[in-house]
Amino acid sequence: MPYAQRAFHDVDIGNGHAREGCTPGTRKKILKDIEEWVDETSPVKTLGYWICGMAGTGKSTIAKSVCDTMKNRKMLAATFFCSRQFPECRDHSKIITTIVYQMAQFSPLFGRELVTFLKGNPDIVSKPTNEQLEMLLSEPWMKVVSAEGVHSFSPVIIIDALDECENIESVLSAL
Repeated sequence: MPYAQRAFHDVDIGNGHAREGCTPGTRKKILKDIEEWVDETSPVKTLGYWICGMAGTGKSTIAKSVCDTMKNRKMLAATFFCSRQFPECRDHSKIITTIVYQMAQFSPLFGRELVTFLKGNPDIVSKPTNEQLEMLLSEPWMKVVSAEGVHSFSPVIIIDALDECENIESVLSAL
């Protein structure tokens, strides 16, 4: 299954540099708001937390900081940092497969469900994004929840800079 390794939050993005989070002590309010949303103690009750703003305002550094926090809490299931800089990171067809790849590492039971599905449906990676989302992510995860019971937390998936992705419409409609 094709995936975009450079879209992971913790990889070298060139010249030996990794993505950077917020400077310590900054962005406290937004980071606290997001953490409360993850913990379901926030008045915001949505399936997703959307950060928007002008270019250069720090959205990606916030996303990286949230990744680090969620990873430390063992809640970070997957990330996809879109980027015009790397072809694989702007390819909409790799978003779901990259997330699913990481989800399989996060949850071995999810990985087994995914492998079982892929054996019977090897061409799913060439299907539209909405079909990939349903068959590769939603259905296997629902089987995990059914088998293990409801988790005390929801796994966190972070997608950053979606506006830098080609064919963004197909991704947005699937999400």
